Amino acid sequence: MKINKAQVIIGAFILFWVIFLGWAMIKSTFKLSSGKSAGGQTDSKLDLLGSILPQQKTTESEKTPPPARQESETVRPLVRTLRIKTVDFRDVLPVMGSVKGKTEIDLKFEINGVVKKIYFHEGEVIKQGDLIAELDPKDAQLKAAYAKNKFNSAEAAYKSALKKLEIHKSLYDSGAIIKSKLEEVELETDSARYQTETARSEMDLAENELKKVTLFAIKDGVMGQREAEEGEFVTPQDKVAALYEISEVYVEVGVVERDIEKVKVGQKAKIFVDSYPNTTFEGKVDYIFPIVEGKSRTLTVKITVPNPDRMLLPGMFCRAEILIIELQQALIIPVTSLIYTKTGNILLPVIPKESIRKQEDEMEIGVLRLRNVSLGYKTSDYAQLKEGAKEDDQVILESQGEAKLDDNIEVRIIGTEEVNF
Repeated sequence: MKINKAQVIIGAFILFWVIFLGWAMIKSTFKLSSGKSAGGQTDSKLDLLGSILPQQKTTESEKTPPPARQESETVRPLVRTLRIKTVDFRDVLPVMGSVKGKTEIDLKFEINGVVKKIYFHEGEVIKQGDLIAELDPKDAQLKAAYAKNKFNSAEAAYKSALKKLEIHKSLYDSGAIIKSKLEEVELETDSARYQTETARSEMDLAENELKKVTLFAIKDGVMGQREAEEGEFVTPQDKVAALYEISEVYVEVGVVERDIEKVKVGQKAKIFVDSYPNTTFEGKVDYIFPIVEGKSRTLTVKITVPNPDRMLLPGMFCRAEILIIELQQALIIPVTSLIYTKTGNILLPVIPKESIRKQEDEMEIGVLRLRNVSLGYKTSDYAQLKEGAKEDDQVILESQGEAKLDDNIEVRIIGTEEVNF
């Protein structure tokens, strides 16, 4: 293939420009990377390159560098707070249990017999001395009659022995009989006297047993469930009924193991029953059982409750609130706001009242302080603040975002709550 002269000239011209442009681009790249260009001036060869390459459009943002962030535009953490106020604080322990009589007396006959009559109804209020029930008295009456006859016979024999002794003493005094004969009569008289005393005791016993065929109430109270029926044979081991003294009652409640240390004898309590939803009964802790029940792991506590109107009846289900502590005009804060350090100190993030100011948009800004605090009484939710903050200071409840709450930083308050019990 023949190559003419024109083709050689054109090829040489193209090769020249390729070499020239490549050298210019390498030169420009080297100068830009070394940072030696000054005052926005470029090398003359780069100007030439710029005149040859097509111009690119420059946006307004590329022409103007972004302004530096001003100090006044520092981002402040957003927080919700609680305004500290002095309040009357009560901590109560809710428990459940049932009503029991102050005394619960099992009513039983003291002798065997057949129940003749029952005179009470279950739940009936009775007075001391009221007749509860009686046994068939026939057997007891026969025993009493037999014992009385036996006593009369023994008494007659004793009188006869006394008369005989009197005669023998006269005979002995006149010398008609010897002394041994008199002593024999004296012994017979002593025997008759002892038999009379024995018969008297048997008669008294029989008369006392006759009295036991009747069963009376020994106290004012209310009758429980009937345990025997008319015509039934009962023994002294068989319960006929129970008598509950209810002028004062006990409420037995169960306290779980973790709350045992909170309960003390003498603490006040309020009692509520479904039968009287609008009535609150007052009582106090009277006795704490020394044994924790096995499976339930609860401790039984007895609360004494006055019951003059006999509204509370044994067996009623009830709810109770034991007053653990009552504080007057105390500073109360939520325990979730407290910070426990490794050294044992307790810190509280506080916004002092005097550091709070309002912006133009009415949002409050305050300076956060991390203060060491001293606590008094503490529950699982609240604590009594004794030192470290004062009334109308605000404590942090919640912070928004990832900003760290350090000491002496400004925060924006987006909501404020108050303690309300």
